[in-house]
Amino acid sequence: MKKIEILAPAGSFESLIAAVNANADAVYIGGSKFGARAYANNLIEEDMRKAIDYAHLHGKNIYLTINTLLKDSEVENELYEYLVKYYKHGIDAVIVQDVGVLKFIHEHFKDLPIHVSTQMTLTMAGGLKILEEMGVTRLVTSRELNLAEIKIFRENTNLEIESFVHGALCYCYSGQCLMSSMLGGRSGNRGRCAQPCRMPYELKEDGRAISNLNHKYLLSPKDICTLSMVPDLIEAGIDSFKIEGRMKRPEYTAVVVSKYRKYVDLYTDLGKDQYNRYIEKNKKEYEDDIVELMDIYNRGSFTNGYYDTHNSKNMISLDRPNHNGILIGSVIGVKGNTAQIKLSHNLNPQDLLEIREKNEGIYEFTVKNGGERGAVIQANFLPKSPVKKGQSVYRTKNQRLLDEIKGLYIDNGIKEKIQGRFIGKTGEPMVFEVSLSGISVKEYGNVVEPALNQPMSKDKIRTQLEKTNATEFVFEALEIIIDDNIFIPVAFLNEIRRAALIKLEVKIVEQYRREVINSNISISDDGKINKNNHREDDPIESSQEKTSEDRERDSIGLSVNLIDTRLLDTVLSIEEVDNVYIDMAELPFETINETALKVVNNKKNFYLVLPSVFRRETCEVFLKKKEFILEALDNIKGFLIKNFEEYDYLVNDLKVTPSKIILDYNVYTMNKESKKFYENRGITHYTASVELNYGELRELGCRDSDIIVYGHLPLMVSAQCLMKTTKGCTKNSVFANLTDRYNKNFYVKNYCNYCYNVIYNSQPISLLDNFHEVSELKPRNIRLNFTIEEKKDTANIIRGFVDVYKNHKKASLTLKEFTRGHFKRGIE
Repeated sequence: MKKIEILAPAGSFESLIAAVNANADAVYIGGSKFGARAYANNLIEEDMRKAIDYAHLHGKNIYLTINTLLKDSEVENELYEYLVKYYKHGIDAVIVQDVGVLKFIHEHFKDLPIHVSTQMTLTMAGGLKILEEMGVTRLVTSRELNLAEIKIFRENTNLEIESFVHGALCYCYSGQCLMSSMLGGRSGNRGRCAQPCRMPYELKEDGRAISNLNHKYLLSPKDICTLSMVPDLIEAGIDSFKIEGRMKRPEYTAVVVSKYRKYVDLYTDLGKDQYNRYIEKNKKEYEDDIVELMDIYNRGSFTNGYYDTHNSKNMISLDRPNHNGILIGSVIGVKGNTAQIKLSHNLNPQDLLEIREKNEGIYEFTVKNGGERGAVIQANFLPKSPVKKGQSVYRTKNQRLLDEIKGLYIDNGIKEKIQGRFIGKTGEPMVFEVSLSGISVKEYGNVVEPALNQPMSKDKIRTQLEKTNATEFVFEALEIIIDDNIFIPVAFLNEIRRAALIKLEVKIVEQYRREVINSNISISDDGKINKNNHREDDPIESSQEKTSEDRERDSIGLSVNLIDTRLLDTVLSIEEVDNVYIDMAELPFETINETALKVVNNKKNFYLVLPSVFRRETCEVFLKKKEFILEALDNIKGFLIKNFEEYDYLVNDLKVTPSKIILDYNVYTMNKESKKFYENRGITHYTASVELNYGELRELGCRDSDIIVYGHLPLMVSAQCLMKTTKGCTKNSVFANLTDRYNKNFYVKNYCNYCYNVIYNSQPISLLDNFHEVSELKPRNIRLNFTIEEKKDTANIIRGFVDVYKNHKKASLTLKEFTRGHFKRGIE
């Protein structure tokens, strides 16, 4: 059976050591820039070099995270300098979200393996065809995929498949979340997510609360734990078991790695039948291992994630967003300021306990002495604390487990077993040869002298040479060959040992070193990147040059994007609207041509907007009904797409010319390299990033892009369903209100045709007052997105933008509440 990689998070050097000692095969780690965990203890350059060497010394792989979106200035001025030093030092792969970064790395570091991040939101194998030619060696699957979908990936690609098996789940499809970005300026796409999903919310429908006040963490998924699914995950074709947790402590990394290492190795060694018999025979051992995983961290117990379900209320930790601990007992009596607690699990000295009322913490304390299961312990609490009989008691820190893990995996690391051969011949330099896995070095020392009185024994020499505690080595075998009656000073033995082991270490790590070959980047004498490094044939500005279409138009085009046809007549009644986009999420296939004709007959261009998520079941529907799109093709000006899979469907299944495809803002083009990536595939029409400010958009260029100037932006696209979580599946698409702790109302719609939720911002973006800046950017079109608006408001809003952007008049429209998004402020 093939070897399954256990891939561990390393948010610090200490976590790296813990992962290696727990026998992970590889770690993923962030440096000082461009990683998706900007607030982890990411490594500075010197420590990163040490980390690379440490991993390689122990035969482990180390992957560098560059899994955020990069601004144009960062790609142009920082990326090469940042990566080249780690490339030369031997980093094994990079994890990438941004296709511009992917393109750049493939061009300048051609032999560097690239892993595409889960942030790229790839859900079907068709999307991989674009990437396979770009140096990509591994896919990190979206967490939302089920086992059947992963099996299809396995059947249709030679890429390695990496999937998350343990740790935190995002509520939103990874890479599609703008909630933290829009609410607080901390973008998840830049590694700075503030986790607003872990805050309390209330769901209302028609002004009436439909969520339970005791179940207020509606967007907070439980942590995934797939220890019970190890056989299924391996049989599905997953090559790498990825553990989430770069923000967690080293003990967490060690515990989780050790458990998955244990059960993955058991399965690969024993095979399916014997493995199942082992689990059945050792059920208590398995259950204890699960308890240890829960002790180290869990949110309201564990979930299998999406591997065996599309969504579920049981996947959400509704009553607690952080570490839940484990239920360890209950309060059976209270006398004065003392509670009697009956234990349902063994308790250790210095464990941290929390008394809870309906899962709300009432009182937290550290126990001095432990206790056996079934025993009753006494716990003093502060006066006026609301402790009472019947309350639950949870353990949130297991001190015994932490001490045990610290001793096993943190304080006492693994040593690499080496072989040695020492030769001491009278009148000749002593020779010490050491080797590891076929790598061998020799060190020569001082000339061996004859003994004047007490000769040196083999045991004495062995004792000195085996003093390797300060190194990463231990002797598995050490041969001593010496003449009789010799003398070697102990200092000489220590010196030759140190020199030989250093030489071996250097030789091991140097085999990973590289030099850059055929890069198009030139470096100045001071080590900086020379400007204008791009090849002459690179069409950097091709899409920004003024076309004949640009010259012909004397004003910016006006596009309106609708989530359904409810407002279509209102939009068509306004002459100045040039383009109408209609979302297919709720547009019946049978009405596409009729709708397109209606738009075209009103002298406007018609565009189809494909769904926010395009997974296997959705694709099957689109393939089955593709004749309805083909029938209307002459009346369809173009398609607005939101993912790789839709590009593959349109180009390969419908044979649509790529020039008819527009990328929405969530198919990110935050730098010129990403635009060139898509240009090379025939796409020349984009939607400007909603996370770039005016200055950054100007630097990037917008002649090839639409700019969204109005609309309630989607903050999250989720496979979960808030309606299903609160009142059960209704199979009825409606808008509801999600209210946060500041009484802000977000709009939620469950798109039942393709089973996903969209959470829209409470305030619309409006750039009505930013006409001059937007005009200076010279976009192809401005775009207005309509979702919850009524017909009258829609007409007024469109006419307001027509006045300003088309007729260059003073705005006739005043919006009470709106945001300019990042147009002014930008993101870090």
